[in-house]
Amino acid sequence: MGRERRALLQVGLLALLLGAALGLVMLTEAMIAGACGQRPTAAHPFAAFQLLLSGSTAGYAPIDGCEFPVAPIRWLALGGLVVLIAGGTAAMIAYTRWQQSDAAFIADLKRRPGFASAREVRKYLSANAVLSNAKVLRPTLDRKPTPADVGWPLGESRGVDVYISIEDSVVLEAPPRGGKGFRVLISAILDWSGPLITTSTTNDNLTASYRSRQQRGTVHVFDPQGVSGLDRTLRYDPIRGCADPLVASQRGRAIINGTALGSSTTNGEWAESAATILTTLLHAAAVGNKTVAELHSWGSSPGLARGAVDILRMDGAPGWGDSLEAVLDGDPRQLGAQWFGVQGAVAPLAIPRIRENLTPRPEDEPFDPATFLSGENTLYLLGSSSGAGAMGGFLSAMLDDIVEVARKIALASPGSRLPLPLGLILDEIANMFRWEALPRVMADGGGRGICTLVSLQALSQAETSWSAAEATTIWSAATARILLGGAGDASHLRDIEALLGTRERRREQRSWNTEKIGHSVSEQHEKIALMTIDEIRRMPTGLGLLTYRNRRPALLELDGWIDRKDADTITAGKKQLESEQQTFFASRQ
Repeated sequence: MGRERRALLQVGLLALLLGAALGLVMLTEAMIAGACGQRPTAAHPFAAFQLLLSGSTAGYAPIDGCEFPVAPIRWLALGGLVVLIAGGTAAMIAYTRWQQSDAAFIADLKRRPGFASAREVRKYLSANAVLSNAKVLRPTLDRKPTPADVGWPLGESRGVDVYISIEDSVVLEAPPRGGKGFRVLISAILDWSGPLITTSTTNDNLTASYRSRQQRGTVHVFDPQGVSGLDRTLRYDPIRGCADPLVASQRGRAIINGTALGSSTTNGEWAESAATILTTLLHAAAVGNKTVAELHSWGSSPGLARGAVDILRMDGAPGWGDSLEAVLDGDPRQLGAQWFGVQGAVAPLAIPRIRENLTPRPEDEPFDPATFLSGENTLYLLGSSSGAGAMGGFLSAMLDDIVEVARKIALASPGSRLPLPLGLILDEIANMFRWEALPRVMADGGGRGICTLVSLQALSQAETSWSAAEATTIWSAATARILLGGAGDASHLRDIEALLGTRERRREQRSWNTEKIGHSVSEQHEKIALMTIDEIRRMPTGLGLLTYRNRRPALLELDGWIDRKDADTITAGKKQLESEQQTFFASRQ
């Protein structure tokens, strides 16, 4: 307990005792006046206490014809004291419990010097702050901008609504069931103004936001593993566009890097070989008008890939057929190692449902990234990186395709920015696939109108999918970092503790002198961590910690999406979609 709080408690206790004593005196004399018709005259200041303690009325001058009601006064005073003591005890217990509560913890944090003040929040993180850069962020906007045009609301700090600019890259770190979807991601999906791509291994975010995003534009769901519970989902052709050797090269690399081999830090050489082979197979399938069925056949066995050589020699890029044949005629032991990654990448195509989702029907309109980026459209990428049907490679390729098209559109637009900013809300991406371009997009995407929000359970999760250096790049490239309570990695929390900085604490030190009666008091000033590792870990639900650029950290109050003004509309859409999902899954069973 600090010196100020201790002094305040002592003053309060003294005031309570004085008030109780004064109340007893007033009670005693009021009852005497009521019984005798006049106020008694006290012989000394302690006459009332003499009556209450001993029952003696000698402290008051007698009143003719009236006997003081001593017994009722003493009983009523005793009852009052019992009530006062009971009330004081209850108040002390309640205060002690409050001191151990989340509310007291939050109140203590808010009092600490070192966190962003209300003035700082208004200056750097408010709606007006993001609007101040509207001309730069949205150079083609032909109307008066709103905060939603140049940012998205995150929560509240010091009574001010906090906004993150669309040029910021964001990392959200929270443990499983830590509330990141309920308090941050779903609202971010709902509020994004522009084309949006969001990933997830479950359909929680989809269920809560699907109907609302339909009010903004076209909604696509790419769900080859059947997670969404929707009857009709997007069909994506990974071969489309690969007649262009550059597109084939980018897509082949993205597919391999999105698999387990691509995420391995010790098999980089074999991943490169697999990407080269898959690139030639994609190019051959495109120029030969083949489907993913043929792609699967070629990739599953080097012997079956001979057909791709003939196509490449006839219609493919010069020399590509000879290059593939050289690989096929090479050392069989080397060939097996080179082909291992290709086999893993095309393995999901053996599952009929997945193969169907990668084979558009004649009546299906091809998915065009440029058309998607031209409106407030939404793409949900759902899948898992585990099991025989792991779709990480193809999900990575699709995401990579759209971002590359977005970059080209941005370079051809005023200010080298997308006319409509592209949002990438990547929930559980580390559990889905390794998107090789993520560190680069985090670092420079904001300057092109590509805002990335990556959700992680821990930084070590990113180190598993990417390398330790790439995970550090992702963390460092984020201009806004949001941390929720419950993290368990002590070394990472220690880094965050250092990142938050220090505060000054004033401490009294008392020393006693045995030779002379008395003591001396000295005051010391010391620097301590703004928040300790334990305090960061035990931040309560609804509280978040934001570090933004080179500003002081801010405490965030994060409400769930059910507290939004449009919560009733969201809930109605959620219930409707859940009913459809239940019907779908029941029919599948």
